[in-house]
Amino acid sequence: MEKSGTQRPLSLAAAEAVRTYAATARSALGSAEAPVISYAGLWLLLASLAPAAETETDEVLGLNRADARAAALTLLEAPHPTIGAAVAGWLRPGVELSKGLPVMLDPLPDQDGLDAWADEHTRGLITEFPLEIDARTLLVLASALVVTPRWIEPLDDDGEGLLLLEGGFQAVVETEAAGPVAVACPSSEDGISVYSVIAADGVSAADVWLAADEVVRRIDTGEVRNRTFEPGGGDAAGGHAWTVEEVTVFGGAPADRWRSHLPEWSAEDRHDLDAAPGVAEIARGVMAAVEEESEAACVQKAVASYDREGFEAAAVTGMMVRAAAAAPSETTVRQIDLRFDRPHAVVAVARGGAWEGIPLFSSWVTPA
Repeated sequence: MEKSGTQRPLSLAAAEAVRTYAATARSALGSAEAPVISYAGLWLLLASLAPAAETETDEVLGLNRADARAAALTLLEAPHPTIGAAVAGWLRPGVELSKGLPVMLDPLPDQDGLDAWADEHTRGLITEFPLEIDARTLLVLASALVVTPRWIEPLDDDGEGLLLLEGGFQAVVETEAAGPVAVACPSSEDGISVYSVIAADGVSAADVWLAADEVVRRIDTGEVRNRTFEPGGGDAAGGHAWTVEEVTVFGGAPADRWRSHLPEWSAEDRHDLDAAPGVAEIARGVMAAVEEESEAACVQKAVASYDREGFEAAAVTGMMVRAAAAAPSETTVRQIDLRFDRPHAVVAVARGGAWEGIPLFSSWVTPA
């Protein structure tokens, strides 16, 4: 860590940590083309649990255990016009812990109770908890994150099936990772900027995300301003996602007239996060508190939509610790081996209703 005299404010350090974590997790999960995912929602859960980790978390979370926990608490307690965030935990009654965990634990409810929690803390956008509990479930931890910004002015219809943005932030920016990209962001008074970034056809999704990170960073530092046009060696008359032409306008028009044509869209996705950075390390620390053999799973459900009125997205990230499956008991049985090591037939037969007994597919299999 930096010396106290030069240490950045925790809020700035947390923002940088989450940005870095998002890039690292995107690479580790191969999720560059995921329809919707919240790396911040996962980071919030892991940071809240960071003190349970048995090693420092700087490399995976960008902050040490104490600072990660402090940053998570600050985010959870900080009021924001449109962001809702929550972290919770539940313990099955009768389960003993060998050490405390940095999240308050309530008695484990049934599945309906967990679904109700997800519904309440995502403003109804997610109505089902991403993990299903069973008799082996010992402990459940979760974070919820929801944003619902509205545009200052609803977007128009461009007459061609797309939404038309004539205000807000619009630019063409040269990036290191993806070359020139077009950027559009409707204005909102809700403290959320929703940037759309498009690169040339053939640029990989991973490189587009690197370009998007670069653009946002340059916007935040004031290097890229609204209506910036820097196509970097491209044809100033047009590019992969823009055209430039002379038009006649009346009245006091600005020097340049910018318009973005954006799609209306919605998406939902579910992610197995066991391989995400930091999940295994922190899950081991949590499992160490459970006084029996256990295993862990981490899953996220996320939804998002973008329309003429605004943007909304929500994610619920759940980590479940459950008792390890019992080792099978020993017994004595007959062993009968059937070997299909010569050419043989395979048939698929329907069962039930009007299709009962109908052979659907037949195959003649010749083993290699």
